[in-house]
Amino acid sequence: MSLSERKESDGLPAGVRFKQIERTGQATYHVYGGPSRRVALEFLRGTHVKDELVYYIVETPEGNFGRDLIYLFHEADGKPIELGERPRSQSPSPSGTRCAWCGFFVVPHKLPINDQNVGSVTLYMTYDELAVLVKTGGGLHCGACSMLQCAVCSGIAQTGGTALATVCRACGGEMAVQTVVGPVARAAAPGGPDAEQMVTLPADPMGDELWGMAPLRLPWSIDVARFFGQSTLPYVWPEDGRHTEYIGTGERAQMFLRASWTKVFLHHPNPEVMLGCLRSAPPDGMLTLTSLADLLASPTAEPRVKEEASRALWRLSDGLVGYTLNVLLSRGVIMSGYDTHSVHQALGHLRKACPQNRRAWFEEQLARSEDD
Repeated sequence: MSLSERKESDGLPAGVRFKQIERTGQATYHVYGGPSRRVALEFLRGTHVKDELVYYIVETPEGNFGRDLIYLFHEADGKPIELGERPRSQSPSPSGTRCAWCGFFVVPHKLPINDQNVGSVTLYMTYDELAVLVKTGGGLHCGACSMLQCAVCSGIAQTGGTALATVCRACGGEMAVQTVVGPVARAAAPGGPDAEQMVTLPADPMGDELWGMAPLRLPWSIDVARFFGQSTLPYVWPEDGRHTEYIGTGERAQMFLRASWTKVFLHHPNPEVMLGCLRSAPPDGMLTLTSLADLLASPTAEPRVKEEASRALWRLSDGLVGYTLNVLLSRGVIMSGYDTHSVHQALGHLRKACPQNRRAWFEEQLARSEDD
C-alpha cells in the first residue's frame, strides 16, 4: 500500500522530526514534531497521502496540523486548511481503485441501497455537483478504456463549467462518476427556514418507523425542553398507519416517541434545536445512539453542537460509548457510510472532550480490530 512518497525520516524540513506511528481501529497516524505552523504546513504540503484512513500529523507549539487523502487540516477539530496538492504524471497507470494520473485512491460516490440501484449504476451530476467530488476524494471512470481519474486530475474545479472535466485524458472517451451502492448519510435539510418559518427534513435512505421513513415538516424554532415536558408526546407521522402501529400505545409508546423525537431533533438543521435536544433530552440508550453518531459525523453541524454532542456521549456508559464508536468507524456489521474526513473530525471532538480517567480506555477502543 502506498502511504506516502516520503519515508518517515527522509528529507525532513529543519526542525521536523519523526516521533511514532499510531494505529487506532482502521486508521494509521504518522506523528511528527515541528517548531511552528509554517514549517508543519510546508512539510505536509510535500507529503502526498494516497490512501484513505492514513493521516500525517505534525505537533507544534502553535497547535497540531495534519494531512489526509484530501485536506491539510487542524488536528484538534479536523477543520480544513486547504486541499492537498496532487502531483500528476504525463503517462497513465491503470488501476481499478486509483487515479491513473496521480495514484491517489478514488473514493466512490455512495448511492443508497434500494430496488432501483441493483447492478451497474451510472450517475449524472451538474457541474456544481461534480465540483463537490474534489472535496470528497471522488472521481470518474472511462467507459471506453476503464481508466479512473480523480476529480482533481480531471480539472473539475478549474473548468468553469466546460465539458472538458468529463473527458478521459487517456482516450478522449466519456467519463461517468465512480459510484458504489451502499448505505449513505441522510440527505441534507435546508440550511434555513422558509417563508413560513418552517423546514422540511427529507426522508432518510435507511429510515425506519421511529424516524426518517418519510419527509417531515417542522417549525424552524422549537422549545425542546417544553416539547418534552408534555405529558403525552405526539406521533411523528400521526396519519401513517405503519408508524402508529409500530409505536403502539401506552407507556411503551411514549418511550418510543421520546426516542423518535430525539432522533428527529438531532437531525434538525437549526443548531439551537440540536443544542436544546442535547441538553433537555440527550441520547441515553441504543435507540438514539446512531443519531448521535450522525450528528458527530455531520459535515454541516456547527463545532459548538459537536462539542455538546461529545460531552453528551461521555456521560454514557462504556458499553454505549463503544457502540457509538462502532457506528462512527463502520466497524463490524455496522456500515454507517460516513466519509473519512467527517469521521476524523468526530474523533477529534471526542478526544478533546474525553475525561482524563477514560482516555486510555478510549484509545484502546479505537485500536480494536473488527474481529475483537
